[in-house]
Amino acid sequence: MTTTSIEHEDLAEDLRRIRLSGRLDMVGVGEIEMRFTSLAASRPIRVLVDLTGVSFLASVGLRCIIHSAKALELKGGRMALLLGENTVVRGTLDTVGVSDIIPVCDDEAAAMDALTV
Repeated sequence: MTTTSIEHEDLAEDLRRIRLSGRLDMVGVGEIEMRFTSLAASRPIRVLVDLTGVSFLASVGLRCIIHSAKALELKGGRMALLLGENTVVRGTLDTVGVSDIIPVCDDEAAAMDALTV
């Protein structure tokens, strides 16, 4: 049974959107972690991670996202998180202060702005 899915789309040569959906818990992260890490931090690009379809975000999911964001930054890239109206994920991110590490945005325009800074 798959609990999490991952899709990606290259919007430009240096800009990738990664859409995650489902539960980012121990099982869900186990299903997508290697692919996410490869897509997010394999080269110095801007990465928009769309979390609008994520129904649950556990600490293991946070670790995966933060680890990839830091690896990407070391290579000269940048990551931003897109939440939309996802109050469940926003609550988790706000509780742990993720926005101090990775820009957390409500809409795509704000996320694109965060990636161009």
